[in-house]
Amino acid sequence: MSRADELRNDYKNILNKWEKALESPETELSRDAAILRFELAFEVAWKLIQHLAKEEGYEVKSPRQAFQQAFTLGWITDEVIWHDILKARNKATHVYREVYAKALYQELCSYLKAFKELEKNTGN
Repeated sequence: MSRADELRNDYKNILNKWEKALESPETELSRDAAILRFELAFEVAWKLIQHLAKEEGYEVKSPRQAFQQAFTLGWITDEVIWHDILKARNKATHVYREVYAKALYQELCSYLKAFKELEKNTGN
């Protein structure tokens, strides 16, 4: 199995678990699980883009560059939501407060749609 296939499989599994967490009734635990899956999906997404972009002859060194390159290559279509996702991930990673967690949780369904578009456009 190639590295790209491993990343795709990991990404798909994380998205499936994230979706299940969002489908559960909202509790502190399900909210935290959904946020964790969001953070994991973010990390694998940009690593997947980095790997696939390299195969296309592009070098990507950061998440911001990865999402810009994915937009340029047509793998994502909504640059604005990915900018929001990047900001949300940075806030979730560096500052944990209940008010931020609740606000982020409210955005996760729209973010999941963006991640699924990336999955669709980078799959085999």
